[in-house]
Amino acid sequence: MFRNSIRTRLMALVLLASVIPSGISVTFSYLYTKQSVTEQSVKQNTKLLTLGEANLSSYFSGMNQRALSLYSGINVPSSFYTSLLTAKDPGDLPAGTAAPDTRAIISTQMYNLFLSDQNTFQIHLYVRAAKQSNLLLGGLFRRESDKYVPPAVPGGTYRPFIEVTHMDHQYGMKSRFPNLKSGTVPVFSAHFPLYRTPSADVLADLSIDYRLSELEGIAKSMYNSDTERLYVLNEQGQALFASDPDWIGKQVSAGWSRLPGSRESGHFTWDKDGFEGIVLYRHIDAPLFKGNIIKLVPYEDLYADAKVITRFNTGIGVLFLILGGIVAVVISIGFTRPIKKLISFTQKVQIGQLDAHMDADREDEFGLLTRKITGMTRTINDLIVKEYKLELANKTNQLKALQAQVNPHFLYNALQSIASLSLRYNAPKVYDLIYSLGSMMRYSMNTERTQVPLRDELEHVQNYVILQTERFGEDNLQLDIDTDEAALDIVVPKMILQPIVENIFKHGFEDGVRGALITISCTLDEQDRLILAVKDNGKGMPRGRLEEITASLEHSGKGEYEEIGLYNVLARLRLQLSGETQLLLQSSEGQGVTVTLVIPLGS
Repeated sequence: MFRNSIRTRLMALVLLASVIPSGISVTFSYLYTKQSVTEQSVKQNTKLLTLGEANLSSYFSGMNQRALSLYSGINVPSSFYTSLLTAKDPGDLPAGTAAPDTRAIISTQMYNLFLSDQNTFQIHLYVRAAKQSNLLLGGLFRRESDKYVPPAVPGGTYRPFIEVTHMDHQYGMKSRFPNLKSGTVPVFSAHFPLYRTPSADVLADLSIDYRLSELEGIAKSMYNSDTERLYVLNEQGQALFASDPDWIGKQVSAGWSRLPGSRESGHFTWDKDGFEGIVLYRHIDAPLFKGNIIKLVPYEDLYADAKVITRFNTGIGVLFLILGGIVAVVISIGFTRPIKKLISFTQKVQIGQLDAHMDADREDEFGLLTRKITGMTRTINDLIVKEYKLELANKTNQLKALQAQVNPHFLYNALQSIASLSLRYNAPKVYDLIYSLGSMMRYSMNTERTQVPLRDELEHVQNYVILQTERFGEDNLQLDIDTDEAALDIVVPKMILQPIVENIFKHGFEDGVRGALITISCTLDEQDRLILAVKDNGKGMPRGRLEEITASLEHSGKGEYEEIGLYNVLARLRLQLSGETQLLLQSSEGQGVTVTLVIPLGS
C-alpha cells in the first residue's frame, strides 16, 4: 500500500526531477562547453595563424626586397652590380694584367646590407666568374679565392629560398675571425642567385644568415609556450622553427605533419604519435619560403575550463537534490486532497452521469484541470446528441438518393416503351434514335462502373454521333472508326472519347456542319502503349490558341470549358491508368484538329 501511494510516487518523482535534470544539465553543460571552447579556440587560433602567416610573409618579403636592391646599379659604372658583370677569372687574364680591385665596392654593399637588418648574423657572396668568396661576419670582411658549391635548392630549380635553421658556419672560408668561433649560433639562411638580367645566367650566389630573434618573436605570438606546440615547416617537412628545440632544423615525420594539400588553412583532431588534441594549420606562400604553420593544441589545456565548470555544476546538483527531497514531502501532501475529489468526479462520469458537476474553487492547476474535465464531459454529451442528429439526417439523405435512382430508371423504361411503339407504327428510324439515346443514358447514369472495355466507349461515341447525324444529316456528318482488334478489350475510364468528340461540334464546326468527317483510330504500338487519336476536318485553330490550350493542360486545366474537358480526361487517365499518360494536340488553320491520347499500359 505504501509503495503504491501517491505520496511515495510524488516524492520519487520530485527526487528524480531533481537528479535527472541535474545530471543532464551537467552532461550537456560539459559537452556544450567543450564544443563552445573548441569552436572559440579554433576561431582564435585561426586568427593568430593568419596574423602570424602575414607577419612571416612580410618578414620574408623584406628579405627578398633587400636582396633585390643589389640590382639598383644595373647601368651605373663602378656599381656593385657592374663589378659582378665585369668580374673575370684570374686564370683567364693576360700575363701581366691585374684583375680590377672590387673589394671596396663589394664590402661596402655587403656592409649596407648587413646594417639593413639587426638580425643579420653574417653575409656570404660568391662571385662565380672570379671564383671568389666574400664573407662579412661581426663587422669583419674576408675575401678568398676558392671553389664554392651553392647549397641544393629544394625542388631542383635554382631560385631564392630559405634554408631551415642550422648552426652557423663560415661557408668553407679558411681565414679565421678572432673571437668568433663557428658552430655556436643557430641561424637560418636566405640564399639568392644574382642573375645577369634579363638572362637566367647566375653571376653570384648571395647567402645571408639571420639570427632567430625576430623569427622566434613572430612564432611566439602565435602560441602559448606552456601548453601548446608550434612548428614552421617548409615544403619538405623540415622545421624552420619548432617550439621543441630538438626539432629545429630536422625533418618532422609525425603523422599530423602530413596536411591536406587542397586547402590554405584548416584544422583536424589527432590522437596518435603521443598527442591528443586539435591540429591547426595554415599554408605560407612567401617569395622565399613555401611551407606550413602547424599548431598543436592539446585537449588537456583546451578543456581545463570545462572541467572546472562541470565540478561547479555537480555541486549545485547535489544542493538541489537535498532541497528536492524536502519539497517532495510538502508537495505530495498538498496533492492528495484535490486528487481524491477528481477521482470521485470521474467515477460519476464513468457510470454515465455526464451532467455531473464539481465545484472548482481553486485557482491552481487542479482548479484548471477540474474545469477542463467538467467542460470535456459537457462537450462529450453535446457530441452524443449531435451524432444522433447526424445519423437521422444521413437516413434522410439515403432515402433521397434512392428516389434519385428511381427517376432515371423510370425515364429509361419510358424511352424503351416509346421505342417499342415506334416499331409498331413502322418507324424504325425513330426506334434507332430512341435506342441510341437510351443507351447513352444508361451508359452515363451507371455509377457502379467507372472503367469499361474500349469497345463500350466506342459504342457510346457511335450512339452520340448517330443522334448528331440525325440533326445535321448523313451527307454532312460521317464517323470513321479504325481500331486494332486487340485494343477493344483494354479497360479504360468511362467518358474519355465522348468529351473530345463533343468539342468537335462546339468548336470545329461553329459555322455549320457540312461535309464533316470524324476519324477515331485505336492502336497498340511497340512500346505497349494504347494510342487513341480523334481527328476532324473542321476549321482547326491558330497556333497561338493551340499553345494556350497546351499550357492550360499543364496548369490544372484552369481555362475555358474546352480546356477543362480535355484536362478532366487527361487527369482521370493519369489517376486510373498511368501517370505517364499524354494528351497531344495537332492543328493548323483550315486543316482540322487531332487529339491524341498516349496511354502506357505497363505501369
